[in-house]
Amino acid sequence: MAGLLKHTKGQSTAGLRHTKTVEVENQVTRQDVLTEDNSVTFPANVRVDNHIRNQITALTNIGIGSTQKDIVGSLLSERIEKLSDSDRQRFDRILNILEQKDYLTSLSKK
Repeated sequence: MAGLLKHTKGQSTAGLRHTKTVEVENQVTRQDVLTEDNSVTFPANVRVDNHIRNQITALTNIGIGSTQKDIVGSLLSERIEKLSDSDRQRFDRILNILEQKDYLTSLSKK
């Protein structure tokens, strides 16, 4: 092992020689990789204070929705429907970006 790094002047070392150039057969774009069904659902928490939590619980108890998730979902749907056209377009773009981020993050965890 001691003689491995001994180099003498004038001695040529055989380098790597490529016999063939690399050619790309199929170029893949990002759109080819992403599927149309690029959504994933997993549990997530939203921090609210006790007053908002109590209001959601009260709405659930009087039968507005069967679960707290239903209550929040219906309130969000009502509010989203009231958005102006420009705000709705912005909302849809941002939501799409966040959904793609969740999907790609879930792929990297597999």
